[in-house]
Amino acid sequence: MLRAITLSVILSLLIFSAKAQDILVKRNGKTIDGKVTEVGIDRVSYKISNDANSAVFVIRKSELNRIEFQNGQTVFLNDRIESGGKRAEVVDTEDYGRSMVSFSPFKALDSGPGIGLSYEFLVDKRKYIGVILPFTMTFPDRYNYLFDSAGNRSEMYYFSPGLKIYPFGQRKVTYAVGPHVFTGFGRGYTNSSIYDPVTGIYKTVQGRVTNFRLGVMVNNYINFQITPRFQLGLNAGLGSRYVDRETTPSNVTNRGGINITGEFNFSFGLRF
Repeated sequence: MLRAITLSVILSLLIFSAKAQDILVKRNGKTIDGKVTEVGIDRVSYKISNDANSAVFVIRKSELNRIEFQNGQTVFLNDRIESGGKRAEVVDTEDYGRSMVSFSPFKALDSGPGIGLSYEFLVDKRKYIGVILPFTMTFPDRYNYLFDSAGNRSEMYYFSPGLKIYPFGQRKVTYAVGPHVFTGFGRGYTNSSIYDPVTGIYKTVQGRVTNFRLGVMVNNYINFQITPRFQLGLNAGLGSRYVDRETTPSNVTNRGGINITGEFNFSFGLRF
């Protein structure tokens, strides 16, 4: 009798231990029984054997719906549980497109306010690094700004290729930082006074001005992913102009040294 009870207890423990495993439920409904060893940023590691030397398998989070741990806890990787027990869908990183086209209805640069258009492409599989190609047009500067006191009413056109590094990946609210190399071209008018010896008075002469700028800037970005397709963005940058040249019919002026430059930008865009 005692032997039968002992055997029953041992068999029950063996059956319980065999069933006491984690369950990985895939998006297609299929399940994997095993022991989860690590839940990483974008993948889950697990074993299918309790042997310490057994192989470790890896599956991407984007393939999983949830993990049912042996202690009774359930973690939804692509869903979250709201109050009242309802499930609300959370867009996974894999659902965000790699390409982004953004329009900036307002940009503030040292040369004045303007508008812009940019294209960005995420180059790596984990979507941590992007290449961005912004184009900006600033309106004629009729006033003296903080960084540029020339006030020559020059329209400026900037092309600023750069990198965006996402240290936390792609989320609903995402931070990025990266360097830009910008080039600026502009044409405007300037007024100068010339003494007329015939009349003995000074007269105002309007001349054409050409501007060229070259420098480096570091931008900080915050993106708000409103939907998987639509996003809002803010960025602010600070850098320096290493070339700042103004050319008139009479002379060429180079503003030597390091000239501080900055930008602030609001944009909305489409991901695909």
